[in-house]
Amino acid sequence: MKKDLKNMNIKRMNKLSSLPELNIVFFSFLLNFAWEVLQTPFFHDISDKINTIVWYRFHCTVGDVMISLGSFWLVALISKTRTWLLNPTKARLLLFVAFGVSYTIFSEIKNVSLNKLWAYSDIMPVIPYIDVGVIPIIQWIILPPLLVFIVRRQLS
Repeated sequence: MKKDLKNMNIKRMNKLSSLPELNIVFFSFLLNFAWEVLQTPFFHDISDKINTIVWYRFHCTVGDVMISLGSFWLVALISKTRTWLLNPTKARLLLFVAFGVSYTIFSEIKNVSLNKLWAYSDIMPVIPYIDVGVIPIIQWIILPPLLVFIVRRQLS
């Protein structure tokens, strides 16, 4: 009986690990947390306390995961399949990146220029006319294709 329960739990875990959304969330968190930590010098923090800095990086990473998941779902909706990651065409990959970049531009304008919730340090290169940092845009050009590559390998 215990062996049957163990086999049922293994099968259930295998089903969970095959969900594209779960893989997007897990690997997006890992990639984006690393990126958030590495881009720290490009932003001004409101505090020098390490726990505040780590909390902000965690908070931003959760936002990045939500952007990744939302972008995934938009591409899935347009593609009419949640398994588009298994066979990512150039168009689907471009859409995935474009949704992330578009939201990031909107978010940076809203949160840096308008609401002043965070600020760039002097070393952040900024796109003229829209005053958006280049590093967050690069994040959403590099990480989504890498995320698709990792999740595709995981699901295959």
